[in-house]
Amino acid sequence: MTADEEETKKHGIDRLRFGDLVLLQDCDNSFGRGYLKGAVTIGVVIHSDCVKMGHGPGITAIMTCKKSLINGEITENANISDCMKK
Repeated sequence: MTADEEETKKHGIDRLRFGDLVLLQDCDNSFGRGYLKGAVTIGVVIHSDCVKMGHGPGITAIMTCKKSLINGEITENANISDCMKK
């Protein structure tokens, strides 16, 4: 969560699009969202930055693991639409 534009740009959050698949480090979604060192969550962007509430894009979790067993890969084709047959 941040309302800091500089940090948002620094981490590329400003370039996320609806449907983008993201990896959340140290984030456990087994029973709600929580910090857990080493946990990994894969999610999809479902809403944009919210200036009023001060949080970044909304993410819906697809899978989560309490250990670092899920590995991510940075790619330009990381949108849910790229995974669906057109």
